[in-house]
Amino acid sequence: MKKFLYMLFLVPLAALAVLSVIYLSSRKEPLFFLQNVKINGINQLSDKDIMGSISPLLKESLLKIDVTKIRDVVASHPFVREVRIKRVYPFSMVIDVKEKIPSALWVNDQGAVTVLDESGDPYRTLPRGELKGLYIISAKDKSDVKSLFREVNGWMDEGIVKKESVSEVAYKEGSITIFGYDDPVEIILGKEEQKTRLKRAIAVLEDAKRRGLLIKCIDARFEKGAIIQERKG
Repeated sequence: MKKFLYMLFLVPLAALAVLSVIYLSSRKEPLFFLQNVKINGINQLSDKDIMGSISPLLKESLLKIDVTKIRDVVASHPFVREVRIKRVYPFSMVIDVKEKIPSALWVNDQGAVTVLDESGDPYRTLPRGELKGLYIISAKDKSDVKSLFREVNGWMDEGIVKKESVSEVAYKEGSITIFGYDDPVEIILGKEEQKTRLKRAIAVLEDAKRRGLLIKCIDARFEKGAIIQERKG
Protein backbone atom coordinates (compact mmCIF):
# COMPACT_ATOMS: atom_id res chain seq x y z
CA MET A 1 0.00 0.00 0.00
CA LYS A 2 2.82 2.39 0.87
CA LYS A 3 4.58 1.57 -2.40
CA PHE A 4 1.40 2.28 -4.32
CA LEU A 5 0.94 5.68 -2.62
CA TYR A 6 4.59 6.48 -3.26
CA MET A 7 4.24 5.70 -6.96
CA LEU A 8 0.98 7.66 -7.06
CA PHE A 9 2.90 10.73 -5.88
CA LEU A 10 6.16 10.16 -7.80
CA VAL A 11 4.76 9.47 -11.28
CA PRO A 12 2.82 12.78 -11.63
CA LEU A 13 5.81 14.68 -10.21
CA ALA A 14 8.18 13.10 -12.73
CA ALA A 15 5.75 13.80 -15.54
CA LEU A 16 5.48 17.43 -14.46
CA ALA A 17 9.27 17.75 -14.39
CA VAL A 18 9.56 16.30 -17.89
CA LEU A 19 6.88 18.61 -19.21
CA SER A 20 8.59 21.59 -17.57
CA VAL A 21 11.90 20.75 -19.22
CA ILE A 22 10.20 20.36 -22.60
CA TYR A 23 8.39 23.69 -22.14
CA LEU A 24 11.49 25.60 -21.10
CA SER A 25 13.60 24.17 -23.92
CA SER A 26 10.93 25.06 -26.48
CA ARG A 27 10.54 28.67 -25.33
CA LYS A 28 11.90 31.41 -27.56
CA GLU A 29 12.50 33.66 -24.56
CA PRO A 30 15.33 32.95 -22.09
CA LEU A 31 14.67 31.61 -18.62
CA PHE A 32 13.30 34.31 -16.31
CA PHE A 33 12.82 36.72 -19.19
CA LEU A 34 12.86 40.33 -17.91
CA GLN A 35 9.46 41.86 -18.60
CA ASN A 36 9.10 44.65 -16.07
CA VAL A 37 11.29 47.18 -14.25
CA LYS A 38 9.55 49.00 -11.40
CA ILE A 39 11.09 52.17 -9.95
CA ASN A 40 9.99 53.43 -6.52
CA GLY A 41 10.73 56.56 -4.53
CA ILE A 42 11.43 59.08 -7.29
CA ASN A 43 10.06 62.60 -7.29
CA GLN A 44 12.77 64.84 -8.71
CA LEU A 45 13.78 62.17 -11.22
CA SER A 46 11.57 60.39 -13.76
CA ASP A 47 11.38 56.79 -14.89
CA LYS A 48 12.87 57.95 -18.19
CA ASP A 49 15.93 59.42 -16.45
CA ILE A 50 16.75 56.13 -14.74
CA MET A 51 15.83 53.79 -17.57
CA GLY A 52 17.93 55.82 -19.97
CA SER A 53 21.00 55.39 -17.78
CA ILE A 54 20.62 51.65 -17.09
CA SER A 55 19.26 50.40 -20.41
CA PRO A 56 22.73 49.36 -21.70
CA LEU A 57 23.08 47.11 -18.63
CA LEU A 58 19.74 45.34 -18.91
CA LYS A 59 19.75 41.74 -20.17
CA GLU A 60 16.98 39.53 -21.45
CA SER A 61 17.24 37.25 -18.45
CA LEU A 62 17.07 38.27 -14.80
CA LEU A 63 19.85 35.76 -14.11
CA LYS A 64 22.31 37.65 -16.32
CA ILE A 65 21.68 41.13 -14.93
CA ASP A 66 24.55 42.62 -12.90
CA VAL A 67 22.60 44.24 -10.06
CA THR A 68 25.73 45.85 -8.59
CA LYS A 69 26.56 47.73 -11.79
CA ILE A 70 23.00 48.96 -12.15
CA ARG A 71 22.96 50.14 -8.53
CA ASP A 72 26.24 52.01 -9.03
CA VAL A 73 24.94 53.76 -12.16
CA VAL A 74 21.72 54.90 -10.49
CA ALA A 75 23.57 55.95 -7.31
CA SER A 76 25.97 58.10 -9.35
CA HIS A 77 23.16 60.52 -10.24
CA PRO A 78 23.57 63.75 -8.22
CA PHE A 79 19.92 63.62 -7.06
CA VAL A 80 20.24 60.15 -5.50
CA ARG A 81 21.15 59.36 -1.89
CA GLU A 82 20.69 55.56 -1.79
CA VAL A 83 19.64 52.75 -4.13
CA ARG A 84 18.42 49.22 -3.51
CA ILE A 85 17.75 46.75 -6.30
CA LYS A 86 16.15 43.33 -6.14
CA ARG A 87 15.13 40.68 -8.62
CA VAL A 88 11.49 39.60 -8.28
CA TYR A 89 11.18 36.26 -10.01
CA PRO A 90 10.09 35.24 -12.48
CA PHE A 91 9.89 38.40 -14.62
CA SER A 92 10.57 41.65 -12.72
CA MET A 93 13.23 43.87 -11.22
CA VAL A 94 12.49 46.52 -8.56
CA ILE A 95 14.64 49.64 -8.04
CA ASP A 96 14.07 51.47 -4.75
CA VAL A 97 15.54 54.98 -4.87
CA LYS A 98 16.04 57.37 -1.96
CA GLU A 99 16.50 60.85 -3.37
CA LYS A 100 18.30 63.72 -1.68
CA ILE A 101 15.82 66.04 0.03
CA PRO A 102 15.67 69.73 -1.02
CA SER A 103 16.25 71.53 2.30
CA ALA A 104 17.40 75.08 1.54
CA LEU A 105 18.51 77.36 -1.28
CA TRP A 106 22.01 78.79 -1.60
CA VAL A 107 22.45 82.14 -3.33
CA ASN A 108 26.12 82.97 -3.91
CA ASP A 109 27.65 86.40 -4.43
CA GLN A 110 27.08 86.08 -8.18
CA GLY A 111 23.35 85.55 -7.70
CA ALA A 112 23.36 81.89 -8.78
CA VAL A 113 20.79 79.73 -6.96
CA THR A 114 21.54 76.13 -5.96
CA VAL A 115 19.43 73.65 -4.01
CA LEU A 116 20.96 72.19 -0.82
CA ASP A 117 20.22 68.66 0.35
CA GLU A 118 19.50 67.55 3.92
CA SER A 119 23.24 67.59 4.70
CA GLY A 120 23.71 71.15 3.46
CA ASP A 121 25.52 70.10 0.28
CA PRO A 122 24.60 71.77 -3.03
CA TYR A 123 23.42 69.15 -5.50
CA ARG A 124 21.26 70.70 -8.21
CA THR A 125 20.20 73.91 -9.88
CA LEU A 126 16.88 75.48 -9.01
CA PRO A 127 14.15 73.59 -10.91
CA ARG A 128 11.22 75.15 -12.62
CA GLY A 129 8.32 75.82 -10.33
CA GLU A 130 8.38 76.85 -6.71
CA LEU A 131 10.07 74.84 -4.00
CA LYS A 132 7.94 75.67 -0.98
CA GLY A 133 9.22 75.74 2.57
CA LEU A 134 12.88 76.34 1.72
CA TYR A 135 14.75 79.21 3.28
CA ILE A 136 17.57 81.03 1.50
CA ILE A 137 21.21 81.07 2.57
CA SER A 138 23.17 83.99 1.16
CA ALA A 139 26.89 83.30 1.38
CA LYS A 140 29.99 83.44 -0.77
CA ASP A 141 31.70 80.10 -0.19
CA LYS A 142 30.43 76.53 -0.24
CA SER A 143 32.19 75.69 3.02
CA ASP A 144 30.46 78.61 4.77
CA VAL A 145 27.10 77.45 3.43
CA LYS A 146 27.37 73.94 4.86
CA SER A 147 28.49 75.06 8.32
CA LEU A 148 25.80 77.76 8.40
CA PHE A 149 23.14 75.27 7.30
CA ARG A 150 24.07 72.96 10.16
CA GLU A 151 24.10 75.83 12.65
CA VAL A 152 20.69 77.17 11.66
CA ASN A 153 19.11 73.72 11.47
CA GLY A 154 20.51 73.02 14.94
CA TRP A 155 18.66 76.09 16.23
CA MET A 156 15.52 74.81 14.54
CA ASP A 157 15.92 71.34 16.07
CA GLU A 158 16.31 72.92 19.52
CA GLY A 159 13.12 74.91 18.99
CA ILE A 160 14.89 78.25 19.28
CA VAL A 161 13.58 79.33 15.92
CA LYS A 162 10.82 77.85 13.77
CA LYS A 163 11.73 76.73 10.28
CA GLU A 164 8.64 78.29 8.75
CA SER A 165 9.57 81.63 10.31
CA VAL A 166 12.92 81.94 8.53
CA SER A 167 12.98 83.24 4.98
CA GLU A 168 16.69 84.06 4.61
CA VAL A 169 19.98 83.72 6.46
CA ALA A 170 22.79 86.02 5.32
CA TYR A 171 26.43 85.31 6.09
CA LYS A 172 29.31 87.72 5.54
CA GLU A 173 32.76 87.50 7.08
CA GLY A 174 31.48 85.55 10.07
CA SER A 175 28.46 87.73 10.76
CA ILE A 176 24.96 86.24 10.60
CA THR A 177 21.72 88.08 9.90
CA ILE A 178 18.31 86.38 9.83
CA PHE A 179 15.28 87.63 7.93
CA GLY A 180 11.75 86.37 8.41
CA TYR A 181 8.86 85.90 10.81
CA ASP A 182 5.29 86.97 10.11
CA ASP A 183 6.49 90.40 9.04
CA PRO A 184 9.85 90.78 7.31
CA VAL A 185 11.98 91.34 10.42
CA GLU A 186 15.76 91.63 10.23
CA ILE A 187 17.66 90.12 13.18
CA ILE A 188 21.37 90.99 13.31
CA LEU A 189 23.37 88.43 15.30
CA GLY A 190 26.91 89.44 14.44
CA LYS A 191 29.93 87.15 14.79
CA GLU A 192 29.83 85.94 18.40
CA GLU A 193 27.41 84.15 20.76
CA GLN A 194 24.91 83.92 17.94
CA LYS A 195 22.60 81.39 19.59
CA THR A 196 22.39 83.44 22.78
CA ARG A 197 21.75 86.60 20.79
CA LEU A 198 19.07 84.87 18.74
CA LYS A 199 17.22 83.80 21.89
CA ARG A 200 17.40 87.32 23.21
CA ALA A 201 16.20 88.82 19.90
CA ILE A 202 13.22 86.48 19.73
CA ALA A 203 12.25 87.35 23.31
CA VAL A 204 12.42 91.05 22.39
CA LEU A 205 10.34 90.42 19.29
CA GLU A 206 7.67 88.51 21.18
CA ASP A 207 7.47 91.27 23.79
CA ALA A 208 7.12 93.90 21.06
CA LYS A 209 4.27 91.94 19.48
CA ARG A 210 2.43 91.74 22.79
CA ARG A 211 2.68 95.51 23.01
CA GLY A 212 1.40 95.92 19.47
CA LEU A 213 4.67 97.22 18.01
CA LEU A 214 5.69 96.54 14.41
CA ILE A 215 9.39 95.73 14.30
CA LYS A 216 11.61 96.22 11.27
CA CYS A 217 15.02 95.36 12.73
CA ILE A 218 16.50 93.94 15.93
CA ASP A 219 20.21 94.42 16.49
CA ALA A 220 21.21 91.83 19.09
CA ARG A 221 24.95 92.54 19.05
CA PHE A 222 24.97 93.75 22.65
CA GLU A 223 25.78 92.07 25.94
CA LYS A 224 22.45 93.04 27.42
CA GLY A 225 19.25 93.78 25.55
CA ALA A 226 18.96 94.79 21.91
CA ILE A 227 18.29 97.82 19.78
CA ILE A 228 15.00 97.71 17.91
CA GLN A 229 13.84 99.69 14.95
CA GLU A 230 10.09 100.05 14.53
CA ARG A 231 8.35 99.79 11.22
CA LYS A 232 6.75 103.04 10.12
CA GLY A 233 3.23 103.04 8.76
